[in-house]
Amino acid sequence: MKRHHLRTLQALYAHPLQHGVRVAKVEALFRSLGATVTELSDRRLRLQMPAGQETWIHTSCGLRQPDLDAEAVMRIRHLLQEAGVSPEHPEADGPAPRGDQSRRLILHLDHRHTDVFRLEGEEVEHAVLKPHGIWGTDQNLSHRHDRDQAGQRAPVDHDYLARIAAAIAEADVVLLLGHGRGANDMRQLVLHDLETHHRELVDRIVGIETLDDGGLSPEALLAIAREYFGNLPHRRPVIAAGQAVT
Repeated sequence: MKRHHLRTLQALYAHPLQHGVRVAKVEALFRSLGATVTELSDRRLRLQMPAGQETWIHTSCGLRQPDLDAEAVMRIRHLLQEAGVSPEHPEADGPAPRGDQSRRLILHLDHRHTDVFRLEGEEVEHAVLKPHGIWGTDQNLSHRHDRDQAGQRAPVDHDYLARIAAAIAEADVVLLLGHGRGANDMRQLVLHDLETHHRELVDRIVGIETLDDGGLSPEALLAIAREYFGNLPHRRPVIAAGQAVT
């Protein structure tokens, strides 16, 4: 692999997530790997590896010189991992194993609670993690509500983040779902916590998706699982420790 393609590959795998990765350089990297790059509608780009693995990304961030956002970087990193491509191994392997052969985890993240969906084989277990302190109240952590009486930002609920990290540690691949921006985006807070305290878990995050601030229906869960994990699980309510049946 040429040196400039290797630098792009290293940027895609960088910890913490690196900003300023140009779309044009990513296109060139994938073409050098023998991938097919197809322009779609709505400023989307489809990337398909020779062995069939594929994904798509939005390319609308920065209209003059488009850069990848965090979601696009995670999508591309997941695709490269499926194809066996890394800075240490810059050549594509054969097809990846089926998604249902791994322990898969979907986290629907919010400051008030996190829905945890564990997928193993054809079974889906659902549990809920709830924070303590101010994160466990009904306050919206934005504007004046994210500050305490002294005018300072409300303290981070490290116990909540630690329990989320523990759930991630039990999985092989993890998808983060959520909404919001900046300090209100739990996905970014979880990523920052992993990069700071649990760097060995970062590579288990295979995707980041934005959802509306609402419940995740079984149909939506299955659709997301098919896209990221390549399987069609059957949702079966189970009782998780300390949690009610849902």
